[in-house]
Amino acid sequence: MTLYKKYLIRIAFLFCLAFFLILAMNYIVDPYGYKARDGKFIKNLTMFNKPHVTKARINSEGYYFLIGSSRMARIDPNVIEGLTGKEAHNIKLDGATLTENKLIASKVKERGNFFIYSFDAFSFNKNREKSIEIVNRLKAYREELDRNFVFNKYFNGDITIRSLQHLIKKLRVENLGKQYVKEDSRNAGFSLNKTLDESGILNNQDQANFSNFQPYSEESITNLARLGTNRDIFIIFPKYVSFYSLFAKYQDIEKKYFSGIRTLVKNTDAQVWLFYGANDLTSNIDNFIDNGWHFKPKLSNIIFDEVFNFDSKSLQDMQGILVTKENLDQHLSRISNEISAFSTGDK
Repeated sequence: MTLYKKYLIRIAFLFCLAFFLILAMNYIVDPYGYKARDGKFIKNLTMFNKPHVTKARINSEGYYFLIGSSRMARIDPNVIEGLTGKEAHNIKLDGATLTENKLIASKVKERGNFFIYSFDAFSFNKNREKSIEIVNRLKAYREELDRNFVFNKYFNGDITIRSLQHLIKKLRVENLGKQYVKEDSRNAGFSLNKTLDESGILNNQDQANFSNFQPYSEESITNLARLGTNRDIFIIFPKYVSFYSLFAKYQDIEKKYFSGIRTLVKNTDAQVWLFYGANDLTSNIDNFIDNGWHFKPKLSNIIFDEVFNFDSKSLQDMQGILVTKENLDQHLSRISNEISAFSTGDK
């Protein structure tokens, strides 16, 4: 054997060894929680949205898949697993549109699994789909999720970097829940006074969410609703109550959104939970950060304790409402009146 061949064999051996060592590290560390969520850094479980990570999670063992925008990022899948005893993955997408979330939900249902879907007012603005960033992102997710082949989710540069970061943080004895601890401890520190101009159009920073609010068609919502079975859940998370006053005052957002909720409830077999309105959760400014858009992660325990243990709860003590075809109009009318009373100070 020539010296040249010996070097080639040695290089090939070292390459294979490095391959299997990296693969083993990523599999054992499992930073994104593909196999299990316990013992992982909460930021890795909830804060990253990438097409290949979403696909890997959907193709992992699971029962509940958490779908939504950045509000869903405040939900630790371990909370769901602790309450239900069923495996859960967080596959939220920051700034998601209804079209993007419906695509993701359809892939979850194709595998015979179930979703907890955040039916959010911001995601309900179809006008946001005009953004070139959203157009390109939807294309990237659609291409990734529609690919038939399954890549090795434990061997790519992204997960290798995340595994190394996980190990370094563990050596530093960092708190696994550091991200949520930080958010829960933040002061609310925001005001809506500068959010709107006199015409009711949001400033440039917020235009993507509110200006020219255009609801999705009844057909789009109906198609989404019909994905839900009696083991799926649609949920409307709380926002700071002053946002609801703006929804009622400008661009008929409340009217358009409530119409969408009616269509959803009337066409789905899934549970639909509302934490919308003037209640103890939404009226407390210290429950919110980021200009009132995001509730603090600590609320997720309260929210899902009600969702999964509502049979043992007193209705008077609950902040959320399980709406049905029968009680929907009654509750939406009551919520609208409460928001109107809050806005005028007549509480």
